[in-house]
Amino acid sequence: MDNAEERSPLLERKLSAKTKVAYALGHIFNDLTAAMWFSYTLIYFQRVALLTPITAGALLLLGQVVDAFMTPVFGLLVDRYLKKKIWHVIGSIMVVLTFPMIFGGFVNASSAAIMLVYVVSIATFQTGWAAVQISHLSMIPALTNSLLARADLTAIRYSAQVGAAVAVFVVTWIVLPTNEEAVVRLAQQDSYKFRNIVITLTSIGLTATVLFHVFLKGSLLENLNPHKGNVEESKRLIDNPSNNRGSWVSTTILLRVAMLYVASRLFITLATVYLPLYIEETDVDGKAALATVPLVSYLSSFVAALSLKYVNKSCGTKVCYFLGTLIGIFSAAIAEYGGNSRIVIYVVAILIGSASSITMVTALSVTAEIIGPRTERSAIVYSMVTFLDKVVTGLVVICIEKW
Repeated sequence: MDNAEERSPLLERKLSAKTKVAYALGHIFNDLTAAMWFSYTLIYFQRVALLTPITAGALLLLGQVVDAFMTPVFGLLVDRYLKKKIWHVIGSIMVVLTFPMIFGGFVNASSAAIMLVYVVSIATFQTGWAAVQISHLSMIPALTNSLLARADLTAIRYSAQVGAAVAVFVVTWIVLPTNEEAVVRLAQQDSYKFRNIVITLTSIGLTATVLFHVFLKGSLLENLNPHKGNVEESKRLIDNPSNNRGSWVSTTILLRVAMLYVASRLFITLATVYLPLYIEETDVDGKAALATVPLVSYLSSFVAALSLKYVNKSCGTKVCYFLGTLIGIFSAAIAEYGGNSRIVIYVVAILIGSASSITMVTALSVTAEIIGPRTERSAIVYSMVTFLDKVVTGLVVICIEKW
C-alpha cells in the first residue's frame, strides 16, 4: 500500500477516449481562426478591403508581433494564477468577440477610424489566441505523466488541427465564387461572403469550445502531487549526472528543443503560405488543383499523425523526427527539380503533409518530455518555444518576400 501511495496519480490515471476527444476539441476554434488568418487575410485586405499591400502586410505583421510577445506573458500567468480552463475561457471570449471584426467588410477601410478598428481587433484577437494556445498546450503534462500518452495527446491535437484546416478550406470553397475568373479575382462586393465564412467558422469553433469545457473535467488538470512519479522516465533528456545544480531544466536542452519546434513550425507555415503560389505557378490542373492539392496534403498529414504513435513506440522520437526531416527535404527537392506535371504536384503535397505532421507532433512530444513531472512550469516552457517560433517565422517570411 505504501508503494502504491507513493506513485504519482498522473501515472495511474488512464485517459479515456472521451477525455482525449474532449481535449482535442479545446483548440479547434484556434485552429479554425489560424487557418483563416494565414490563408486568406492578405487576400481579403488587398482585394476586398482595398488596403494597399504595405498596409495589409503591416496588419498581418502586427498580429504576429502581438502573438509573439503575449505568448510568454500568458506562459507566466497560466502557471501562476487561476486555473488553465479559466484562461482558456478568457482567451476564447477575446477571440469570438474580435475575430469576426477582422473580416467585417467595413466600407471606406482607409479611414482612420476603420484602421483603428482593425488594429484593436487584430491585437485583441491575437492576445486571446495566445491565451488559448498556451493554456491548452499546458494541459498535456497535467493530464498524464506518461511520455507515450503525452505523444498520443499531441498527435490527436494535431489531427484535430488538420481537420479544422480542412473545414476552413471546405467552407471557403463552398461560399466563395466557383467560376475560374472569380476565384482568382476577388473584389469588394465579395465582402459578405467572407463575413458568412467567418460566422460559420465562429459557430463551429464555439460549439467545439463548449463541448471541450463540458466533457473535459477540471479535476483531471489538477496535479495533486507534481513532484512524485517516474522521475527517471522524464529526466532522460534533461539530466546531466556530472552537473545537476537543482535546475529543473537545462537551458541548453531547452534551446535545442525550441529550435526543433521552430524548425517544424517554420516548415508548416511556409508550406501553408506558399503552397497556393506553387500551384498557381505550375499552372497544372487549373481550379481543381487549388481545391484538391491542399486537401490531399491535409489528408496525408492527418493519416501520418494518427499512425505516428505506433512508429514512435518502436523507433523513438529521434528516429521519427529524422524520418520527417528526410521526407521534408525530399519534398523540397522534388518541387525544385521534379518538373510541373500533375503527378509531381500531388506527390509533393503528400510528402509535405506527412513531413509537417511527423516533425510537428514529434517536436511537441519532446517539449512535453522535458517538462516531465514538473507540470507547474509547463505553460512557460511552451510559451518560450512558441515565442521563438513567431519571431523566426516572421523574419523568414519577410526575407522571402524581400527576395
